[in-house]
Amino acid sequence: MKKILVLLLALVMTLGLCTSALAEFDAGTLTTDKEIPQGLKIAFAYRSFSDKLGSQYKNAIQYLCDAFGVEVIFFEVGDGGDTAVSAVESVLAAGDVDGLIVAGATSPAYVAAADKYGAAYVCTGGFPATAEEIASCVAYDCFLGGLLDDDDWAGEQAIEALYAAGCRNICYSGLTKGIVSSHDARAAAMHRVVEKYEDLNLLAENYSMLEWSADISSFVASYPELDGYAFSACADSLYLAFETEGIADGSVKMATVDISSETGTYFEKGVQAWTCGGQYGTAMMAFSVLYNYLADGTRIIADPSVPMLRPYIGISSYEEYEDYVKYVENPLPVYTADEIMHTIHYFNEEASVATFEEYAANYSVADVAARHGDLID
Repeated sequence: MKKILVLLLALVMTLGLCTSALAEFDAGTLTTDKEIPQGLKIAFAYRSFSDKLGSQYKNAIQYLCDAFGVEVIFFEVGDGGDTAVSAVESVLAAGDVDGLIVAGATSPAYVAAADKYGAAYVCTGGFPATAEEIASCVAYDCFLGGLLDDDDWAGEQAIEALYAAGCRNICYSGLTKGIVSSHDARAAAMHRVVEKYEDLNLLAENYSMLEWSADISSFVASYPELDGYAFSACADSLYLAFETEGIADGSVKMATVDISSETGTYFEKGVQAWTCGGQYGTAMMAFSVLYNYLADGTRIIADPSVPMLRPYIGISSYEEYEDYVKYVENPLPVYTADEIMHTIHYFNEEASVATFEEYAANYSVADVAARHGDLID
């Protein structure tokens, strides 16, 4: 009933081309002659919006909400657990929230809360970790599914990059297993590559709640032959620990998933062998999945038990990093409002899962540069 009332109350917004507005990073217009649904309200949750990826999530989702006239609440869920469930409950109970997007770990308790308060649910950058959790989430009609970055690929590429850089004795630090499926997939892929090369040795591995600086100190002291180190995420504290332990001279190469504020510096220093990013674009597509449902009931993901996969953008040199910064870390997100509008059935009757697959297949720095070259100085 609420969706019908929203559409009946919609204001007619017949707008012209918005190229000049986009060039100034003004997200306030859409190129459409259709009525824009009014009064929609969503919430977006992530571990912390103070880190680099968190700020990218927030910028991109705010951009889209401004463009589509959607009110948004951002809130943090930390590292999960009961406190996170309470945060989800509190946000949904406080207001008339139509939909919830959770970036990172998703638990059945989150989905149960969304179902309780009548909010549609989409997850991005994480998916229920076990078959039991998936079945529990899918049992709720509010669960629209999720979108994942290709973490198998990311885990493989991190180790392949270390091997290509000459590393033969490596260590690995990952997130505590069983919390976030994406980190579990990266670790599993790492093991597959290690097993592939007879001369590649995994000296040690540890899985904790981001207490990786202590791992670095311990492993450096225990393994003088260490020449490569892979991490299932990235933070400036890793670079600081490399400096503290005296291995920031390029003698030990680093491969990470995700990018922090110091990543470019360590590519220049010859420490960073590889990383990947661009996953906030996946959150933008999660917004589209949610908006599709809220606008006209379209469920893009037919089987919510199977996540939709999207690629990361890999970076293996400082030059590639500079291009990434110019086009992907630009204030204008990797998809403009009009480009997202094209994926929404309400505006484009031909929009379907195939549209999402096409966007994913093309996703790269070159793709963003080709689409946005005229909009970015």
